[in-house]
Amino acid sequence: KMIRILRILRLLKHARQLRNLIVSLILSFPSLINVSSILLLIFFIFSVLGRNLFANLAYGEAIHEARNFETLGRAALLLFQCLTGDGWSAMMEDALTEEGLGVCHEMLGDCGSVAAVPYFIAFQVIGTFVFLNLVVAVILD
Repeated sequence: KMIRILRILRLLKHARQLRNLIVSLILSFPSLINVSSILLLIFFIFSVLGRNLFANLAYGEAIHEARNFETLGRAALLLFQCLTGDGWSAMMEDALTEEGLGVCHEMLGDCGSVAAVPYFIAFQVIGTFVFLNLVVAVILD
């Protein structure tokens, strides 16, 4: 296996553009760690906040058994999916579910909250537009 790695390294000597790319990634690694640690902190804050706001939410189309706010890990997984932009508006709609729709019951406490709108929009703005662009800027710098 080490011979294969050495063979790849030997190929890097000849591929100048690939070598430049790898060198720039290595040089930007300390800055990427800083940005990643802040992004993890934002993930943790929004996971805890989502857990407190939407832990007992009735399952819907986008929030279901695998992706929900019942545990911190599942909340982080759901937020990662939101970070990629995949179905975050459907998740927000599920978190807005009211009793009149017949999906949840106020007595059980599994209805949504109007706090879902600022929660999901704030996460999209902070997570997607700020931090993912910051990661790209660090790599390009």
